[in-house]
Amino acid sequence: MSYDHRTSPMLSREEKLSRLDGVMRSIISGWHDRVKADYVTEEDREFLGLEPEIKRFHSTGNHLIKFSRQKSLHVTYGLRIVPRGDLICIESSVNNKSAKFDYDSFANRLKLHYWRNCYEKPWTDKTFGRYAYADLLQFDPRMGHSVSLDKHADKADVVRLVFQINPRHEDELMSRTDLLEDLVENYCLSPLKRLYAETFRG
Repeated sequence: MSYDHRTSPMLSREEKLSRLDGVMRSIISGWHDRVKADYVTEEDREFLGLEPEIKRFHSTGNHLIKFSRQKSLHVTYGLRIVPRGDLICIESSVNNKSAKFDYDSFANRLKLHYWRNCYEKPWTDKTFGRYAYADLLQFDPRMGHSVSLDKHADKADVVRLVFQINPRHEDELMSRTDLLEDLVENYCLSPLKRLYAETFRG
């Protein structure tokens, strides 16, 4: 079925935020459900007497998945809605507890990935096929720009990536939650997961 953005419904700001929140919840829940068989879950705790190795947390506009396995990776990933005035931003994040983590290498990997891929046009959908990632989301992959690092001496450091939805395409994007979910998962979260894991392994 063809899709004409000129007939897309005009959504209120509350409806847009609700749709984006639903997309984030779906992504984190889907990830949890895909991998939970490999981990001790909260449901397993009463049968096995072991601490959960995977947990998910949901609140409005903020969705997290935490992995915690002895002698292995202890990490939390998140997706969060960040309103900035009339603009809507998507934040992806990773909590790092490794004292030896190489942030310079990680920052360079992020820059290289997003500079290489931001002008890709991944959509097979006829209407969205003309758009590159950079048309829909504004993101500067340099540390101190759209990427920030909050370092803490007594708890996990947090790396945050903030993607600003282009207001020119906001109505189109929010009316297509299937494409919105694909964009958030494959452009905002998946590269962060992969690049963090690669840097962690050295």
